[in-house]
Amino acid sequence: MKRVTIRDVAALAGVSSTTVSRTLNDSPAISEATKEKVRAACEALNYVPDIAARGLSSHTTNMIGVIVPDVSNPYFSALCASIEECAAENSYQVLLTNTLHNPDLEMEAIDWMLSQQVDGMIISAYSPQSQERDTALLGDLPCVYHGSNHGSSCSYVEVDNDLGAFEASQYLCRLGHRQIVFLGGRTGSRTLEQRLAGYRRSMLMNGLTPYEFVAPESVQKLRSWCYEQAEELFRGGCIPDAVIAYSDAIAMQVLAAAEKHGLRAPEDFSIVGFDDISISMLPQIHLTSVSQQKSRTGRMAVERLVAQIKDGTGQTADIVQPELMIRSSCRKK
Repeated sequence: MKRVTIRDVAALAGVSSTTVSRTLNDSPAISEATKEKVRAACEALNYVPDIAARGLSSHTTNMIGVIVPDVSNPYFSALCASIEECAAENSYQVLLTNTLHNPDLEMEAIDWMLSQQVDGMIISAYSPQSQERDTALLGDLPCVYHGSNHGSSCSYVEVDNDLGAFEASQYLCRLGHRQIVFLGGRTGSRTLEQRLAGYRRSMLMNGLTPYEFVAPESVQKLRSWCYEQAEELFRGGCIPDAVIAYSDAIAMQVLAAAEKHGLRAPEDFSIVGFDDISISMLPQIHLTSVSQQKSRTGRMAVERLVAQIKDGTGQTADIVQPELMIRSSCRKK
C-alpha cells in the first residue's frame, strides 16, 4: 500500500503542505476552519505523522532538516559535520537524508521532513528546477539552500564557482599548459554551468581551445561515467597537458584511469580538483584543489536558518570566495 504523505493530505484539504504541517503542530497562525479541514483530510486518509503520534505538543521541535545529494561523498560528509556542529551550538538537532541526485527523492525528503515537524531546512538542491518545485511544498517554512542550484528568490549560501574554476584554469595556464581538459558534472546543474563559465573565460583570455567532457543529465553513476571518459582519453594516447576535474571525487577517478594506462600526475599531466576533501591532502595524492570553504558555508547556512526561525529574518544571499589550495599534483610544462 502506498504511504500517505503530507502532500496527499494537503491536496485533499485544498491547502499547502506547510499549512498541514502547522496545523498538526497546532500553530495559532492557522484558523480553526482550516484546521478542521486538515484534520478531516487526515482522518479520511488515516494519516498520522510520526511526531504527532508521539504526543508532541509544543510549537517547535528544535530540529532542522538537512537534505543533501549524497552523504557518501566526502565533501557532503564534511559539510554535514559542520552543519551539525553549529546546529548543536544553537540547541538544534539535525535530521539528515540523501536524495541520491534524484529530484523526485528530493521532494519526498522534504515531505518527510515536514511530517517530522522540523523548524526549518537546509537543502542542497538537485537543480534550479527542483528548487522551484520545492518552494510550493515548503510554503513559508524557514529554509536556506546550500550550493548554487537555486533561483534568485530564496535564501542561499554558495561559493563563487565561476571564480574558483577561473583561478584553477589561470594557475594551469601560468604553468605553461595549453591543452586543458574540463571533465565531470551533469548537464542541467547550475554549479556545472558556473564552473564551465570560469573555465571558458580563462581559455578565451589565454587564446586556448576548451575541451569539455560533461555527462548527460540521465547519467546516474557520474563517477563511473567520468572514469570511462578518462580511460578513453588516456587510451587514445592523446594525453592532455592538464585536467580540471569537476570535483575531487572525479579527480580520483581520473587518477585511477591514468594509473591503469601507466600514467601519473604530475609527471605525465597536471590535475586540479574542486572541493578540497580530506583525502586530497594525503601525501600519496596531494591534490591541488579549489576549496569551497565547506566548514564556513555549513556554519553560515545554520546561522542564517536559525535567524529565520527565531527572528523572522528575510531573504539572505551569501556568496563565499573560494581558495585554490596548491599542492603537488601540478607542475610546470
